[in-house]
Amino acid sequence: MLWPVMPNIQSRHHLSQRDLIDLLNFELAAYEECEGCHVTGIELTQGSWKAALVGDSPARHKIVEQVLAETREQFDAS
Repeated sequence: MLWPVMPNIQSRHHLSQRDLIDLLNFELAAYEECEGCHVTGIELTQGSWKAALVGDSPARHKIVEQVLAETREQFDAS
């Protein structure tokens, strides 16, 4: 499930790091496999995002990477 309505966040607008972390956690919560997994911080570098995660595992890593990529396509967090 991707892009359910989340209050106060609109596509293609600047997001604060806190808003971005909240959005990523909201998206991860939609996946049963990611129960207990959440983003605690994010590093925004040229062309990539690196998330600090609690509860990450190899099985969850693919979902986390997908959520990061899709969120990055939809939102400008620079």
